[in-house]
Amino acid sequence: MKYFDYAATTPMSDVALETYTTVSRRYFANTNSLHDLGSNASQLLEQCKFHLAKLMNCKSDQLFFTKGGSEANILGVQTLLKNHLVGKHVIVSMAEHNSIIQTCEYLKQLGYDISYLEFNSTGQVDLLELESYIREDTALVIVQHVNGEIGTIQPIEEIANLCRQHHIFLHMDSVQSFGRMDLSQVTPLVDSISVSSHKIYGPKGMGLLYLKDAQNNGVEALLLRGNTMDLASIASFVTAVYEMIEQMASEMKRMNELRKIFFHHLVEISDLLTVYENLNGNQIPSIIGMGIHGIEGQWVMLECNRNGFAISTGSACDVKYNKITNTLKALSIPPEKAREFFRISIGKDTSEEDMIELAQFLVKMTLDFKTESGIEIRR
Repeated sequence: MKYFDYAATTPMSDVALETYTTVSRRYFANTNSLHDLGSNASQLLEQCKFHLAKLMNCKSDQLFFTKGGSEANILGVQTLLKNHLVGKHVIVSMAEHNSIIQTCEYLKQLGYDISYLEFNSTGQVDLLELESYIREDTALVIVQHVNGEIGTIQPIEEIANLCRQHHIFLHMDSVQSFGRMDLSQVTPLVDSISVSSHKIYGPKGMGLLYLKDAQNNGVEALLLRGNTMDLASIASFVTAVYEMIEQMASEMKRMNELRKIFFHHLVEISDLLTVYENLNGNQIPSIIGMGIHGIEGQWVMLECNRNGFAISTGSACDVKYNKITNTLKALSIPPEKAREFFRISIGKDTSEEDMIELAQFLVKMTLDFKTESGIEIRR
């Protein structure tokens, strides 16, 4: 089966797997133990944090390893609000990951007022709308760096400037951007960042939380879980990061070419397609969110699966429950139209031949559906 669901998760790279095995065997000791084996493990842990901090343009003591991107999101939000003792107002984009949306629902029970930002037609947060939502008691703004369903990039620098002007914390979910974009210029502008290892060919169950003001916000107490570090996963994650960074420029160029090739081979049904993207270049090419007029995305996904193509109908956290994605809600897409949505996401093992084969299948499937159903697909 050809895999087109890299935005959901990625396979571990060979070098990350090798690192995991090596570290598991050689550095198995607890990093807090005082004997030499523990000291060796502790030194490796500090090296991992040092290298990540260098890549992110921050300090090692601003980084905390978590059990994944969702935990990093939750801990980041909790920690920032813990240190804003007055404000009880949070602004969040409607398109956020469910770990954020569900956290905001919990915050409501604690007395917080939540304002939800829609997307404009470009798939981005509207800065004027964001500014209009800001109040004296606004404590936090939460925005995804790159959207996981349509791949649009948010104007983080402008959002950060606005937050600084009003003394508001900013949390950035970078699960889809880390390793695919250079965050070194963005990191100092925000107050917290969440990252997930399994999106960049590292192990599952490993994430990273950056906190700008880590020393003054008591994060240590929030992260106490027995304090035995999964050093093999951490080292494997760092290895995967470096592999991604080394290939970032060439892979971005290759992904752009694959995206163009894909749409070139869809030209026969181009007037039957809706593609959700940012046409101004604020878009990562590896995520393609689209729909075929008159055909449910779930049916498209099942037909693709039956014919050897693994695609999705959005975030894995939504599709399991057959929900309309948060992104389409943010775009104010009507439910009937939203049900047409499916997502294709490509990665380092995706070839030009793969893209052509998928495009050709979608063309054939669409034309066959139109003929066999006797239904005129709206254009």
